[in-house]
Amino acid sequence: MAIRVTQRNMYGSMINNMQNSLAAYMESTLQGSTQKRLNRPSDDPAGAFRVLTARNQIQNTDQYKTNVETAKGWLQLADNVVATQTSNVLTQLKELAEQASTDTYTAEQRKIMADEARALFGSLLNLGNTEFDGKSIFGGHKYDINAFEESLAVTSWDENWAEAANEGAFSIEGSSKSTIMVQFTSDGTVGDDDLTYRWSADGGTTWTEGTLPANADPNASFTIDANGVRLTVPRGLQTSAADVDAGPGANNGTLLYIRPTAVYQGDDNNPPPDIVVMGGQDGLGEKDAATGEALHVSATGNFGKDVLVRFDTDADLATAGNEFTYSYSTDGGNNWVTAKGTTTGGDTLRLTIPGGYMDFNTAGVAGGSTIPAGAQVMVHPDRADLNYEIMEDTYVSVNNVGMEIFGGYYQGKPALPTEQNVFELAGEFIAYLECDNRDGCAQVLAKLTNDCMPYVESQAAKIGAKENRVETVYDILDFRKLDQQELLSNVEDIDLTELLTNLTRQQMTYSMVLQSSSMIMQLNLSNYL
Repeated sequence: MAIRVTQRNMYGSMINNMQNSLAAYMESTLQGSTQKRLNRPSDDPAGAFRVLTARNQIQNTDQYKTNVETAKGWLQLADNVVATQTSNVLTQLKELAEQASTDTYTAEQRKIMADEARALFGSLLNLGNTEFDGKSIFGGHKYDINAFEESLAVTSWDENWAEAANEGAFSIEGSSKSTIMVQFTSDGTVGDDDLTYRWSADGGTTWTEGTLPANADPNASFTIDANGVRLTVPRGLQTSAADVDAGPGANNGTLLYIRPTAVYQGDDNNPPPDIVVMGGQDGLGEKDAATGEALHVSATGNFGKDVLVRFDTDADLATAGNEFTYSYSTDGGNNWVTAKGTTTGGDTLRLTIPGGYMDFNTAGVAGGSTIPAGAQVMVHPDRADLNYEIMEDTYVSVNNVGMEIFGGYYQGKPALPTEQNVFELAGEFIAYLECDNRDGCAQVLAKLTNDCMPYVESQAAKIGAKENRVETVYDILDFRKLDQQELLSNVEDIDLTELLTNLTRQQMTYSMVLQSSSMIMQLNLSNYL
């Protein structure tokens, strides 16, 4: 059956064809101006998803590259400080020690060397307090303060006194610009006998007498006052009398050198973690006066972050079989995970938490054996690492525990053995120079050569290894970004050759539609006259 074609049908068909051709032509024009195949999600929903995913991956890669660049800055500075500058200072100390350990130099010349040694000690202190972007690179997590602070320590060739110093049995108050020698002139035992001593702040040229009186009180303290410095020593140490006419020889009785050192103020990676008890019964959070550790709560394990534990119901540790609930959080209390526990009696309890477990012991706690609901305990591990994420779930520590490199004193005792301890060796060398102790200078030379300098080199190698690692990761991220950009381009970008072909074809099509439509629809008023 024939279909009648009216003017309305022809006109509608013409407009529709014209609009379709123009729409295709304008779409190609838009793609040409943006150089993108996808300009709106409706162009290709699946492709739009791939584009968003690729862009997110590129953004993550850029962030990882930023982290790597920051890490490189930290590590390159640390490498330069330890491998180059610290090694140079130690080399200068070694050269001084080589000179001072010979018989060709006088006491006055050694005192001149001591001035140079003190300057080098100050250089080491400055290097230990190096900052990157305003943060101390050798202070662990405590990067907002200086990693080291100058202080005083004691050296003695009397084995008992040297051991006491290594165990942190001494405490020193005050400061001195020169080494103070303290020499006992009577035999006896600290606390049991009246002990006479003498001290000198000018290398043994002049001496001042003093007495350390006996005291039967077990809580008594025994303090040696010398040149404004107060040295507190423990009860029970034996003293050996010196022959005061023999001069300041290194092994002349019980002879002490109060000389400079540096105290580490940062944090470390050593267990056990710190425990803070909040809201428990009286006495649960009590700490040992000597060690500062919690007496009734402890934590064991490998904790990568703080863990907050909360008792949701009462827990009677003295009663076996008492069921209770507790919760723990690893994000400072924003999110909690609830668990159930059961007491075993005997005033003890063990709770499983992320990274390890906690032990409670309420025996002797004045507040009783029941831990009330609402009590909280914070497990704070000594984690000095400042980590940067350089790839997915891959971290690198950019800071350093300064006491593991430079030594010094930490928590009242030497942080490293003397032969590896940079600050201790430098401090002892100053003392031996100022007190004209040639044998002591020779000992320092041997320790510097055989132990300290190789140890510092090994620490520099560890930093260098991490530096090489982040540089390798940076190259990997560069290649990864290129791959991600290529993938994004394949999905999103237009094929220019194909676009030019389409534009030419669509332009011709649109022109043909216009021309043919005008020929068919020649509407002219004269045709109807």
